[in-house]
Amino acid sequence: MTKSHSEQLSDLNVDFFESAKNSLLDPLGLYLANDVKWIQLNQNWNYLKFPVVIGGKGQPILLLHGFDSSFLEFRRIYQSLKRNFQVIIPDLLGFGFSPRCATNEYNPSKIISYLIDLLKTLQIKKNLKIIGASMGGSTALKLSFEINHSIDKIILLSPAGLFGEPKSIPFPLNQIGASFLGLQQVRKSLCRQAFAFPDECVGEMEEQIASIHLGCKGWRNSLASFAKSGGFAGTQKYIQNIPIKAVCGENDRILGKKEIKNIKKIDKLNFIGLQNCGHLPHVDLPSLSSKIIQDYFLE
Repeated sequence: MTKSHSEQLSDLNVDFFESAKNSLLDPLGLYLANDVKWIQLNQNWNYLKFPVVIGGKGQPILLLHGFDSSFLEFRRIYQSLKRNFQVIIPDLLGFGFSPRCATNEYNPSKIISYLIDLLKTLQIKKNLKIIGASMGGSTALKLSFEINHSIDKIILLSPAGLFGEPKSIPFPLNQIGASFLGLQQVRKSLCRQAFAFPDECVGEMEEQIASIHLGCKGWRNSLASFAKSGGFAGTQKYIQNIPIKAVCGENDRILGKKEIKNIKKIDKLNFIGLQNCGHLPHVDLPSLSSKIIQDYFLE
């Protein structure tokens, strides 16, 4: 039976992932990548297979990465979490190593629909805990609003997109912006900006993981489509009565002091500020972040 064009593109994506995995310099990244399962979804996604890390046993935790990132972002807390939980880390639709041929549109509502279908496929219906990092924090809030009966607790790590309104970036500016984000020097600068102490903490391993997914076919177009949609914004309105905690680095130069000050003001978020920590607590301070997560989810 001849494969469809979408299936052929998806196969190329799997091949690229296998080659990228074998080139990883960070042993924690390789350990995480070795637990990737390719999960086939329904007709909404052309029956294509999507990369999802699944490991460990226990109650399920869904980990959601940030903008233009991948599941590899969680490499430093994965081993610790999988001792007590079933850990599920998808690449968000249109990001990471996900196939870019499942849809022509990449926007917040499509991302949420994808996650709902993924959870259905994995038969996860209750006691779900969610960790959302950066843009993944906004994704977690919107997802919890849609399936609140399934959610137990939420942790937001430096959540981005809680305030403001979506701002669409029209063509051709969206394509130009995506191309700019693909430049090696820009990637390096953004990677350094995410850490509290980049001179000590950022090397070849960190820079590789921040950019390795850019080789996926369709990377620029999916990013441009997401930019045109306006992305996630104003998601604080989705905060409900589900127990929730926000953990932010006090040295976060991506969110900035004003944004963190506004996050602190939201009582329901039970804010924790971490000293000597940048935009990615789970990467900058993995042991402490893992302890906070497990203490909260196991209490």
